[in-house]
Formats: sequence, C-alpha cells, structure tokens
Amino acid sequence: MFTELIQTKIKLNEIQISNILSCFKPMSIKKNSTLLEQNAVANQLFFIKKGCLRLYYINEEGNILTRFMAFENTFLTSIVSFISRESSSEYIQAVEDSEILAITHNDFIHLRQTIPAWNDIYIYILEYGLTVINSKLSSLLTQNATERYLSLLKKNPELVQRLSNANLAAYLNISPETLSRLKSQI
Repeated sequence: MFTELIQTKIKLNEIQISNILSCFKPMSIKKNSTLLEQNAVANQLFFIKKGCLRLYYINEEGNILTRFMAFENTFLTSIVSFISRESSSEYIQAVEDSEILAITHNDFIHLRQTIPAWNDIYIYILEYGLTVINSKLSSLLTQNATERYLSLLKKNPELVQRLSNANLAAYLNISPETLSRLKSQI
C-alpha cells in the first residue's frame, strides 16, 4: 500500500520508486514500545503498514494527553521536531503490535533534493497534519465530551473498537471515568 499511496500523489519512474523504497526501513514494533522519547529530536518519519502509533504528551500533573492516533497508511512523526531539528515535547508509542516503514531525516531530505516530486509528498504530509490538528483543536474548543465522543463514533468508529478505554479517553481529552459514563449512556 505504501508504494500505491506514493504513486497516487506523485508520478515516478521505476528508478525513483526503487530509490525511495531503499530509504524506508521496515520495522516490527511491539505494543507499548516507545519510538520517540520526550526531549529527543525526532529523527525518523514513520509510515504505518499495520497497527497503530500514538503521539502524546505528559503534562506537569503526569496526565497523558494524546494528540494523534495514526493507523494504517498514515505517516507519523513529531513534525515540529523533525523539521526544526529541536527536541520534541512529545512521545511516540506503539498502541498495537505494528509493522512500519521508517525513514531518517537525512534520507528524507536527500529524497527532496534528488527527486523533486518528493516535495509533493512532503506537502501532502504537512497538509494532512495541519487538517488533523485543526480538526482536533476545533473539536476541543467547540464540543463538549459527549459531542466529541459521538463525532468520533460517526467519523472513526474503528478508534472506539481498537483502542483501550485509557487511550480513547486520552485521545478525546476526557477522563476514563467520563468515557465510561458516556459509553453507558449511549
């Protein structure tokens, strides 16, 4: 699916496809494995072939705040750290056993310099991230917990089925107790 996704976004010849694929290293990641620690520089961009990764923070009170859950056919990194080369305030963790493809920052930049069409993939990743962030921020600002849960059930029911209550509550920015209450009422 990775190659197909790339080819739907940009036109490439076989040599370019081969060069791109050689930069992405397959990895098998066990559930709960951490791929990025807070205060580390995000040196890899991940493409999820199978499984789920989450991008999250831990606030000063020790609460986990999930910014994004990435499932199959999605790219994920701490984008600000990946671009700026500064320490990340986020963690990346496998929520499920996962099969991913990883590219280093250096290889990603190399592809941008040697395959000009790769910049369209970069734009795709940035635009996707921007729309996800905007949607999440909008829901946090304009919806209460019940509305966020109902919206999630409508738009992404797989999240409710695949995620633990703790991860789902963190994603919705509500307590596990509130999530349990919502589930029993709906």
